[in-house]
Amino acid sequence: MRIDEYLIRDVFCIAWPATVEIIYLEAIKTSYHWFLLNEGEEIIGCIKRETLYDQLKTTDFTKLHSIAIKDLLTDVSVVTDEESSQINYDANKVIVVTDSKGKIKGVIDWAFEKKIHEIVNEDEWFLKEMQTVFDEFYQSIFVTDEKGNVIRVSSHDDQPYLGKNVFELERERAFYPSISAKAIKSGKRESGLQYTNTGEIFQIESIPIKNDLGEIVRVVSITKHSSEIKHLKKIQQETKTLLDSYQREVARIKQEKYDNKPLIYKSKAMEDVFELVKSVASVDTSVLILGETGVGKQMIANQVHLLSHRNDKPFVTINCGAIPENLLESELFGYEEGAFSGARRGGKLGLFQIADKGTIFLDEIGELPISLQVKLLRVLQERVILKIGGTKEHKIDVRIIAATNKDLSQMIKNGSFREDLYYRINVVPIRIPPLRERKGDIHALSYYFLDKFNKKYEKNVVLSPRQLEQILRYSWPGNVRELENAIERFTVLEQPLFFEDQTTDSLYFYELEKEERKLPTLTKFVETAEKELILKAMSRFSTTREMANGLGVNQSTIVRKLQKYGLRDNLQQKDIYIHNKIGN
Repeated sequence: MRIDEYLIRDVFCIAWPATVEIIYLEAIKTSYHWFLLNEGEEIIGCIKRETLYDQLKTTDFTKLHSIAIKDLLTDVSVVTDEESSQINYDANKVIVVTDSKGKIKGVIDWAFEKKIHEIVNEDEWFLKEMQTVFDEFYQSIFVTDEKGNVIRVSSHDDQPYLGKNVFELERERAFYPSISAKAIKSGKRESGLQYTNTGEIFQIESIPIKNDLGEIVRVVSITKHSSEIKHLKKIQQETKTLLDSYQREVARIKQEKYDNKPLIYKSKAMEDVFELVKSVASVDTSVLILGETGVGKQMIANQVHLLSHRNDKPFVTINCGAIPENLLESELFGYEEGAFSGARRGGKLGLFQIADKGTIFLDEIGELPISLQVKLLRVLQERVILKIGGTKEHKIDVRIIAATNKDLSQMIKNGSFREDLYYRINVVPIRIPPLRERKGDIHALSYYFLDKFNKKYEKNVVLSPRQLEQILRYSWPGNVRELENAIERFTVLEQPLFFEDQTTDSLYFYELEKEERKLPTLTKFVETAEKELILKAMSRFSTTREMANGLGVNQSTIVRKLQKYGLRDNLQQKDIYIHNKIGN
């Protein structure tokens, strides 16, 4: 054994007798850790600094005299350096080593050596663990000091940067810009793309590590190679391509709903409407379509979009009266991740963002709550939206077309619609006259619907002159929608549409009269009449709220009756749909 490897020369000799106070004062004045007590030439024991300090943790300085020095002594064993090969391991003793003349050279403290060995072993294991992380981490890591010197590089990285300075490497264009250098300058976490002189690209995340004084001592940078970025981008592009193909197919199917519906009209009133549509389509001004339920407001909005320069971009439709108020805001404006309980991971785009570069059609805008009217006004004025739970504004480029069957000017007087919003959306109003004011269109539409449903149901039903006269005489409060439903029912059932009340000269749908002739029970008669009344309300109104108002009952009553008669699926509310018109 080489004695010099373990010999500690940090010793101080104190003559016996001595007190704990004397040793303590020497410990304060000097940096020695081992105090040997000698009586003449004999060494009688050793007091370690750590033993002394441990005692002082529980004893007041003024009472040190009460401590017996023998209680702090560690036994010693004296050997000469020539006898070093005979030294035995004993953690309970301090070995005092002298030369051949008896002069003290130092001590060997096996307890101290054991503690040092444990610390070193612990550090070695920690270093091995850290090296494993460096070697196995799927991304490259390199570490710089506070001056930008690269002091550690993972084995996944090439090694040329080790020992070099990132500021110099940046100046030499070995890589640029240096994200590590940026983090050292700013003192904050930085990220970005870093290019090398070999044409490679890395995504770098640099994190400063600071001491208790807030000073940077290290910067750890994690890199992702361009091949990984390219792979992720490829997956993203493939997903986007697939999504685009699905959207185009959905758009094609949805567009057929309108493209395959020719514009059927003969009246001068509708001719004027379509001339106005052609004029307004070429500019991006806001349009307000007015008209009773069922006159075809959505079809007119779609025509404005198809004739505009936005016709290859999204056409997004939402019925403001068909969606609960608490969900309407998130549908229109979207939300950020974590905005509320149950929010989708990653957040959600609102319809305004989906309609960007295209057109959004706000049907039944009179049903829009006042709180959302304020937000819509801001969209019209500033062309920005703010998601629920978000702080960042998003710019949008979208044309807004609104529609209503309500008297908005009266709603302004009642305080249920904002006057400033009204003037914003009512730049160009388009009024669609009700069907009763354009009898010529009733004739043309009747034959169009009859031909359509004959083909659909493989029938050959015809309208007699008498039946056509009745159709023209009827007021059609549900407009085109009611007419279409009536012709479909006539085609399927092949029975008269109406019967006449000779006393009032009024027309009623035939099904009710037919049930009357059978003398049904009172309950059955009431149910039949109730069901027919609800069917009429369905053809006239778009939402259960409107149906309830029209029939003078609660909305819950309407919902319950729809469930009772199995009419929920027949309710002709226009749900949200996204329409992408592909091509011109």
